[in-house]
Amino acid sequence: MVEASSPLAWLGEVERQREAAGLRRRLRTRSAAEPEIDLASNDYLGLSRHPRVIEAGVEALRIWGAGSTGSRLVTGNTELHEELEQELATFMGAESALVFSSGYTANLGAVVALSGRGPSSSPMRVRTPR
Repeated sequence: MVEASSPLAWLGEVERQREAAGLRRRLRTRSAAEPEIDLASNDYLGLSRHPRVIEAGVEALRIWGAGSTGSRLVTGNTELHEELEQELATFMGAESALVFSSGYTANLGAVVALSGRGPSSSPMRVRTPR
């Protein structure tokens, strides 16, 4: 609890107002077995629980072990990286595809490519009139 003489005392009043307005957030613990539609995560299609996805994951664990053991920049590509990128390229009808390690790096790559601020030899460079 923050003392009334503290410069942060006003936070107590803000907390009370949020509580009274029903705006205070609390973590809700759910069971893994709890069926639900999840529209707030990256699994809104429910593929993480699909039997074929689980079977493929178990098989990959048997072959590759658990975890990446490092980023591909540090530890290099695996056959899995190259197979996934080739399948994505084929699916999209593209010459090649690149899988990023996170949403942040994917967004960064897209912004750099579309803004034309990357290397001048980049095939994705967008030319803007001066």
